[in-house]
Amino acid sequence: MIEEAEIALRNYDWMLRHRGLDHVGLDWDSHTLVWGDGGSDLEDLCRPGFTPATEVS
Repeated sequence: MIEEAEIALRNYDWMLRHRGLDHVGLDWDSHTLVWGDGGSDLEDLCRPGFTPATEVS
């Protein structure tokens, strides 16, 4: 698995586990990770440090 994919999966897993399956979604048309009243570009999932699961020290 490429590193970028693993980071994205770790971040998405963290979001689901800590915000809840009913409160996190992917909007493919707008390329947005949606949660609560906001969201983020899907590319943020590939960013180390986006969630505590991929924090860089």
